[in-house]
Amino acid sequence: MKIVVFSDLHGSLNSLKALINTRDFKTADKRIFLGDVVVGCSRPNDCLNLLKNIDCVCILGNNDGYVASHIPEVDKVEFDNNKLLMIDWMKNNITQENKDFINSWPKNLSLIVNKKTIYFTHYAWEVCNNDTNVIDSPRIKNEQSRKQMFKDIDADYIIFGHEHKTNYVIDNQKHYFCLGTLGLKSPGSYLVIEETTDNIKLEERFLDFDINEEIDLMDIAGYPYNKNKISKKSF
Repeated sequence: MKIVVFSDLHGSLNSLKALINTRDFKTADKRIFLGDVVVGCSRPNDCLNLLKNIDCVCILGNNDGYVASHIPEVDKVEFDNNKLLMIDWMKNNITQENKDFINSWPKNLSLIVNKKTIYFTHYAWEVCNNDTNVIDSPRIKNEQSRKQMFKDIDADYIIFGHEHKTNYVIDNQKHYFCLGTLGLKSPGSYLVIEETTDNIKLEERFLDFDINEEIDLMDIAGYPYNKNKISKKSF
C-alpha cells in the first residue's frame, strides 16, 4: 500500500499539476487531499475541476467551509478585513457546482494499513455555539499540545495540515504528522505513506512549481491576497 497525501493547496494550479506529474502520484494506491483548496491563489475553480477528474479523496478544510458554506461566528470575530475580503472574493468567483462539490467532502477519513489505524483530517475540530470550527493552533507544537488537540481520536497515526509547516511528534502511543503546504510556497511538500515489513513509513517529499506565475495571476485578477504570506521565488 502506497498513499500520497497533500494539503493546503490554496488555489495553486501549478503545484497541483506538478504533483500529478510525479511518479509518486501516478503509482499511489490511494491519494488524499487534506483540504483548503481555496483562499490563497486565484485559480480555485481550475483546481477543483482537476480534483474532480483524478482519483483522489478530498477532506474539508476550514477555508473550504468558509467559502462553500459559512464562517462560524467564533471565527468571524477574529478575522481582519483582509481575510474577509479574500473569502468574499472566493465566494463570488467559485461556481455553485464547485461549492456543492466542496460541501460533499467529509471532515475526516480513517484507514487500516498494516494493522495500524491512520486518521486523516485537515485539523482538529471542535463545536462552539452549535457550530463546528477548527481549534486555535497551539503556539508550541509538542507532544502535550498534540495530545490535547486530538484527545478524542483513537488512531495510531494522525495526519493533518492547516499550519503550513511540517511538524512530526511521536509519543508512546501515537504519531502526529502535520504536513506543510503544497501551494503557498515553492518548493511545496507532500507526504508518502508506505507499508514496511511490520510497520508504516512516513516520508515528506518536495517539488518545485512556478509560484511566480501564480502571484502574477493573482495581481491580474485583483485578488486581495496577503503579500506577507506568499512571495515570489528568486532564481
